[in-house]
Amino acid sequence: MFKFMKAFFVLLILFFTSAASAEYTLGTGDFVRVIVYGDAELTRDLRISESGVLSFPLIGEVKVGGATTLQAEERIATLLKKGGFIANPQVSVSVLEFLSKTVSLLGGVNKPGRYSIIRPTDIADILAEAGGLTVEASEIVTVIRGSVRKQYNLNEIIERNNLNDNDLRLYGGEAIYINTRDVTVSGQVQRPGKYGIQGGNQRISDFVALAGGPIENAGEVLLFTTERSGTQVTEEINIDELFRNPSSTVNKQLAPNDVVYVPKAPQVYVYGEVQRPGMYKIDKNMTVMQAIAKSGGLTIRGTQRSVKLHRKTESNQIVKTSPNLTDFLKDEDVLYIEESLL
Repeated sequence: MFKFMKAFFVLLILFFTSAASAEYTLGTGDFVRVIVYGDAELTRDLRISESGVLSFPLIGEVKVGGATTLQAEERIATLLKKGGFIANPQVSVSVLEFLSKTVSLLGGVNKPGRYSIIRPTDIADILAEAGGLTVEASEIVTVIRGSVRKQYNLNEIIERNNLNDNDLRLYGGEAIYINTRDVTVSGQVQRPGKYGIQGGNQRISDFVALAGGPIENAGEVLLFTTERSGTQVTEEINIDELFRNPSSTVNKQLAPNDVVYVPKAPQVYVYGEVQRPGMYKIDKNMTVMQAIAKSGGLTIRGTQRSVKLHRKTESNQIVKTSPNLTDFLKDEDVLYIEESLL
């Protein structure tokens, strides 16, 4: 019984393989085997030429490019019969190498390479044949057909949402690229690095959160850079606004190769007669008085009249002034509180 079942499944596989081959349209470069039953000398393994023809004994050139294997069998048999070579020829054409219709699969798949289209196939089928996606792969699938380039979401491909058969069907000649961890998050975040566009992680705030969020020295804005329009564009976005209103238009959908950079906040160095001299982050519209308060306030030897501001000019010269306590601070300012002589 087991042997019978095994034989049955072998025949079943051969049947479906033959059916798939019969649907295949022959083209330039395909390598085929032609068998004429009852005449072993006519068995040939042949390559289809650039002009789509096979050179076969007795009958010469046979146009098979654009024909299915079944149609090619009929053409060869007809020519053999008409030429008076074989009265009732039985011909078989099988494809040994499918080269005329292939799809290139690149990027985050387990087995990248060229895959032959031997039956009606769509994007999901070819991804499965390539062993599925790697752990680094994103859910963005780029399909290039000639000069047309389109991007799809993997979930939409699998569930066939918002897509028609023309979007999904592969005919040969396409290049499919599975984007990997192409979004870079760098600067003042807990875990700088590259992150994949996967699942619900699609927007700027998602990727800042994936990177652990801003650290203490982070500025109030981040820089979002993209080249999807063909030209590099950088936009400044307020971080607080980004997280207060995630549905805002500033919280943009990210694409492969986008970069999110969180720069260091502007800082002021406060030293001299203060309780806690050191480097401090300059908050928005921070004044001289607020910086002194942030450093713990003045010591008993310091006075507000003894505050000196050292500021670097555009020409990198240091200018020393006596600021008003309500003056705003700039990045790399230095406040020195001198000791009072009174």
